[in-house]
Amino acid sequence: MSLSIGQVVNGYELLDYIDSSNKRIAFRARNVRSMRIEQLQILPDSLRDDPERSARFFRESRILATLQHPNILTCHGVLEIGGHLAISVEALEAVTLSDRLELGPLPIEEAVRAILQILAAADAAHSAGVVHREISPANILITPENLVKLTGFSAAKSVDDPSVTRAGTIVGSATYTAPEVFHGSAALDPRIDVYAIGCVFYALVTGQPPFAQKNEYEVMMAHVQVVPDPPSTHNPAINSVLDAVIGKALEKRPEARYQSAREFYHSILNPGTVYVPPPPAPAPPPVEDFVARPLPPPQPGMSPAAIAIITGLLFLLIAIWVLLRSGASSP
Repeated sequence: MSLSIGQVVNGYELLDYIDSSNKRIAFRARNVRSMRIEQLQILPDSLRDDPERSARFFRESRILATLQHPNILTCHGVLEIGGHLAISVEALEAVTLSDRLELGPLPIEEAVRAILQILAAADAAHSAGVVHREISPANILITPENLVKLTGFSAAKSVDDPSVTRAGTIVGSATYTAPEVFHGSAALDPRIDVYAIGCVFYALVTGQPPFAQKNEYEVMMAHVQVVPDPPSTHNPAINSVLDAVIGKALEKRPEARYQSAREFYHSILNPGTVYVPPPPAPAPPPVEDFVARPLPPPQPGMSPAAIAIITGLLFLLIAIWVLLRSGASSP
């Protein structure tokens, strides 16, 4: 069954066509029962007979339905639209961080706020036993109000999922993949998400990922063998503390990096991590008008008039004394 704008299918009116990819077709739609605007993500016909892609799509819908967090894309339900499996998610006015990075690095404070939200989302997923495994700027949405939403859970795995991909399977771009995955030793370890968020953090503050080699193989080898340049090499506004925070997230050995998204989160909150400009110098005090300046209060003691009278009396006494001496000494 073909779908078209204006059509009402299974309680949804299709309003706008949003996007299409090799993974899904997206429509902006109105839930005719609640009148809520939602986004319908529909599995394309080309993938309906692909067991792995169909399983990923269904798994993402199931995981999203169990994760309720302000920084994770909200899932309203799983349904069938015209014979197609579909996920209904919240409709957002947002762009991906990939799109945002095309404009250059984010200001440091803005990047930190975004990463804190991503870490909060990852911590919620990890607490529910879910490892994302594909965190990258392409799977992170940001709204004009700087609200961040983690999406793209098609590669996510739950610890109780019997169909867990074998260790070492690369499910996303090598650009944001932890080195232990390339070693073939990664199970469902949340620290692979910690590493990926470290890569995203690096990209947000520098405008480029830690490794930008020519091809996937070179990127993979760099993750395994090369220590990335400190972010401040590419952005002098980054201080040494933030360099160290990002560097720890990108440690090659999982046991050397942050052991959880929560630990990473709190390390960013430590004083000195984010550069805060010094407050402006205080303005000079206003120049007072000399005429309008109040006179100082009178000091305790004799008044000037009393002093003048006493001084006059002293001069008078001296003059009388001089005259008396002159009269006494005359013949």
